[in-house]
Parts: sequence; C-alpha cells; structure tokens
Amino acid sequence: APTAVPSSFKPTTKPATPAAAPVEPVVEEPVVEEPVVDEPVVEEPVVEELGDFTDEQAKFEDVSWSKLPLSAREAAKAIGFDEKQWDEKEWLDIDDKHWEDLTDEETTACETLGWDAISWDEKYENQSWEDMPNHVQKAAEKLGWDQENWDDDWDTPTWEKGWEEFTEEEQRCLHVLGYCMQTWD
Repeated sequence: APTAVPSSFKPTTKPATPAAAPVEPVVEEPVVEEPVVDEPVVEEPVVEELGDFTDEQAKFEDVSWSKLPLSAREAAKAIGFDEKQWDEKEWLDIDDKHWEDLTDEETTACETLGWDAISWDEKYENQSWEDMPNHVQKAAEKLGWDQENWDDDWDTPTWEKGWEEFTEEEQRCLHVLGYCMQTWD
C-alpha cells in the first residue's frame, strides 16, 4: 500500500518562464560636449526703475530693506542702519554730517548708495544746469525746472508743496536731487 507523504514534502512545480523577448541592439548617439562657459555670478538683484531713474540714482531712498541689493544693504549697515531704521526712514547721526566730515568707510558706503558730495551737501542747489549729470537734469525737469529757471534760481510750484503732496514719481525725482522726507519739509 502506498504511504502517505506529508504535504510539506510534496514537490512544488515552478511556473514556466515566458520566452524572453528579442533584445534590440542599443545604438548610442555620439556625445557632443558643449564648451564650458564661465558665466558670471550674479549677486545683485535686478535694479528697479521708477520714473526713468535707477534705485542708485534715487539713493535707494524708496526701496525697502528686503529689496535692497546686497551691496546697498551692507552700505546701509556701515552707516548705521538696520532694517527697522531703514524702512521707517529714521534720521541717523550721519545725516547731520557734511560730506567732508564722513570717514572713508562712510564715504564709500554713501557712494555705494548713490550719494556724492554735491547731492549730500547741496542737493545740486549751487550747481549750474550744465554741470549737473543728465539724470539730475531730467529729475529737475520733471519737477518743473529747465535750464533758465534753474540757473537763475527761480522758484517753481514744486517749492510750495509738502512731501506728502508729491506723487511717488515726484518723490523719486526729489531723491535723485538728494532730498528725502526729512530734508524737504
């Protein structure tokens, strides 16, 4: 009589493996190496323009701290600003100094922010029209001056307005001349 084989000893059958699909040969494309071009590292964000003037020409006066290019932010720190002071347009001790009294570090920082001795101390008031940079002439024109009334020191309706009465573009033009809210009113 046949002996019973426990189920754990029953042979298992493997399913048949399907026939392998034919392998198509791999054709490799020739590798064309592009020449490596060293692209300059861009550290500064794109400078915004409002009213035909760059942020630097407008002394970054209407640019929030978070939008300042790194170099401008570092320059602002070098002359005593932090984010809160910058965004709230606070008056700092440096604002009471004449250009000639600035330290070398302060002068460099102010130049980075778009200032020069004439815009810092005089707001171009003692400059002849011909001696002013083109962008300053353009800002003055937008505020009502031309060569004749500038050189002859005529007042324009601009002089009668308070800071808050100016449009954003007019304020930017005043920044180009070297004015800010505290120095205008």
